[in-house]
Amino acid sequence: MVRRFIRRGPLFGPESPRSSAAPTVALSGSQPDFSRTWKKHLCVIWIAQFMSAIGFSFGLPFISYLMQEDMGITDEKQLAYWIAAFSAACPLTMMFFSPIWGALGDRYGRKKMLLRSYVGGAVAIGLISIAQDPVTLVILRVIQGAFCGTMSASQTLLSTQTPREHTGFALGALNSAMFSGTIAGSFAGGYVAEYAGYRPAFLISAVCMALAFVAVYFFFREYPHARNTPPGPTGLRGVVRALRPETAQIAYLLPILVIMGLVMFSRSFDNSFVPIFVQKLHGDIRGASRITGALSGLCGLAGVVSGFLLGYLADHYPPGRLAVISAMLSAGFVCGISCIHAIAMLFVLRFAMIFMSSGIDPAMQIWLARKTDESSRGQMFGWASAMRCLGLGLAPLAGGPVAAHLGVRFVFVFSAAFFLLTAFLVRLTMLHYREK
Repeated sequence: MVRRFIRRGPLFGPESPRSSAAPTVALSGSQPDFSRTWKKHLCVIWIAQFMSAIGFSFGLPFISYLMQEDMGITDEKQLAYWIAAFSAACPLTMMFFSPIWGALGDRYGRKKMLLRSYVGGAVAIGLISIAQDPVTLVILRVIQGAFCGTMSASQTLLSTQTPREHTGFALGALNSAMFSGTIAGSFAGGYVAEYAGYRPAFLISAVCMALAFVAVYFFFREYPHARNTPPGPTGLRGVVRALRPETAQIAYLLPILVIMGLVMFSRSFDNSFVPIFVQKLHGDIRGASRITGALSGLCGLAGVVSGFLLGYLADHYPPGRLAVISAMLSAGFVCGISCIHAIAMLFVLRFAMIFMSSGIDPAMQIWLARKTDESSRGQMFGWASAMRCLGLGLAPLAGGPVAAHLGVRFVFVFSAAFFLLTAFLVRLTMLHYREK
């Protein structure tokens, strides 16, 4: 019944035989025609990433409260350093593994890489529910970083199964799935953490990741001819050859890759310390998880709207120009957060900052996709993920000392400065590529 609905639903057109629904493979090396299937592909990946985002946001935002109440870490400086280590462990590990998984996806299938990331996330997050000390938490985050990476895998898979003229909308919609799941996960996770405890929240997270695996495994068909698998040896020699970096293309795309890392660094510089800031404004740890969950949910709503709107605009306007405007406005909003003393104002400014900053990364992804050969897109998106992970990992390590020695408010000031630097570098990159 589910498959019949997918084939006959109004989104995908009338039912037709499976062979006629497949993309038409043109001769002479032309791109296959995905005009009849890309909406179904987007729908399935959107649902899977929605469940994945629920899984990540159901328990991880409350890790600082778990450390305080279940593990007895109450000293502010010690807590700040442990939060920084926990937040950095996953992305720094993912930085090394993302190009490897991306290159293997180019050769052996991107769907397999996405399924692998769901399994890795489910196992690592599920085991957090039984961790007894912060060292174990950090080790599990390293494992998660080595085998997870759902966003990069889904972006690569979807971008190779979508017509070029709809790539911006598809990638923007995919980002909205992440934020939509964050809304649901944060709201529900906040109440579960408050009334049932923090550990059950991580078990529910693992279940959500498993559901994402089921959705892609049964309802997404990757067409092999879209992979443009390079010829060459098989077995171990084939794996080694697949991992060989495309140095010329990496050098050409290096400005975009560096900016993608800086974007994630700027966006993540204050993320790990928002729960502590909420706790300070609220005045007590009791009830802070509900407020943090509601704030994360509202920010997720901002990301949903931004993903669709700015993704659509990036298909019709230069992505670099959108990125510059978004970065400058983000700097203004996040700087304002450093001056507030009311939770209501935190909700307003955080919503505005997330709305604008959420448009930078999709614009850079579209820019990258347009300048990348499809045959090596998995590897290039893998390197892009590595740069984002580098920024995501360095951000809490840099923000931790700022919060510990200068105070949590200065974290937002530094974040604003990095957004302004991002806008400046994007403008320079536009001049480098001779784009208006």
